Amino acid sequence: MFIRTRFIITTLALATIFGGTALAQQTQQNKTATTTRQRDPQMRRMMRRRGMRRGMAGLRQLNLTDQQRQQMRSIAQTQSQSMQAQRQELRQLMQKRRTGTLTPQDETRAKELRQQLMQSRQGVRTQMLGVLTPEQKTQMEQRIKTRRENRLRLRPGKQRII
Repeated sequence: MFIRTRFIITTLALATIFGGTALAQQTQQNKTATTTRQRDPQMRRMMRRRGMRRGMAGLRQLNLTDQQRQQMRSIAQTQSQSMQAQRQELRQLMQKRRTGTLTPQDETRAKELRQQLMQSRQGVRTQMLGVLTPEQKTQMEQRIKTRRENRLRLRPGKQRII
């Protein structure tokens, strides 16, 4: 009987110790998750910049002339300035969506803005391709084709819908 009581007391003591440790770890994980969420907008900006650099890296590998680089910068700046108001409005609508105050009219407006931004990006792409020589265009098309093949090979479930 004494051994049995001693065993029960030891088991309860160990359960309390390990239970407290698990609770402390869980609290620490929650603090980490909260900190990560607070840094989320900064992380998004960093990822966006990284993605933009990658896009520019593709152009760098085409050995553009100084005149071509200047034309590309001019096209990008013009597009950026002309679409800044639409992007800002879309950000405000997305903030409404996160807070749960998005109306059906707002949702329709967000779709229109996304469509405008997409058309603008396509226009910029067309303008930039117009700056390239036929050889550079061929190189660019080959890079795009290779990138798509790699994406399909590495992530077969993520196929692009055209």
